[in-house]
Amino acid sequence: MLIILGTYMVSLFADDHATKPLKGLLVTGGGHHDYGFQQNVIMEGISQRLPVKWTVMYDMDPRESKSKLSKAGWADGYDFVFYNHCFAREDDKAFIDSIVKVHEGGVPAIAMHCAMHSYHIFIKDQKPEEKSWNKLMGVHSHGHGPHVPFDVTKVSEHAHHPAIKDMPDKWRTPKGELYFVLKVLEGTKVLAYGDNGPKHKPLEPQACVWVNEYGKGKVFATTIGHHNETVSTKEFLDLITNGVRWATDQK
Repeated sequence: MLIILGTYMVSLFADDHATKPLKGLLVTGGGHHDYGFQQNVIMEGISQRLPVKWTVMYDMDPRESKSKLSKAGWADGYDFVFYNHCFAREDDKAFIDSIVKVHEGGVPAIAMHCAMHSYHIFIKDQKPEEKSWNKLMGVHSHGHGPHVPFDVTKVSEHAHHPAIKDMPDKWRTPKGELYFVLKVLEGTKVLAYGDNGPKHKPLEPQACVWVNEYGKGKVFATTIGHHNETVSTKEFLDLITNGVRWATDQK
């Protein structure tokens, strides 16, 4: 394993894989989550299951992240981009559209948790289903339920989808913050729902794992992942690795 530390840049890959590693870019940072801890768990967890050489773009300041993602060719050479960030207040539509265009052109995207609340809430001149980031993600999500564990249940009709087929039919997160998915957009395939349980009704089960294809780009997304304890579980790491495999057409 090689780790190179620089200014918010890390490269990491597992040496014990015979196959050529994928090149992954992890875009992370922002508010409300322990991104420093989670970046290492995500990279190491995926690399133990699938060979990936990582680059990390870690910025707590949204202006720094925006500057890097505004540079021409920022995603060139990567097999996928993994978003674990929270920049909900971004309101520059042209900037957001430029990111979406990268994935529409064919770069796979993996998105977790607050990526679903980034890049759309402060865009005021469009309906939620018209906003480019929502169309890429495949859903409109805004708000969340209480901080309690929740059950994740596979959708039976999609139980054999490659991104979820080897997951348990049902599992429970050790901690949780279940996001409201207010609308599932056309073309999105929901693979699992989260349920906070009867004590927290009337919150109904919410889509929490899904896939989408936008233009030439494949998107795997999950709203699971607020707490470090949940991100560290075997189920979560298996799930996001499956998402990378599916999005990058790996067996």
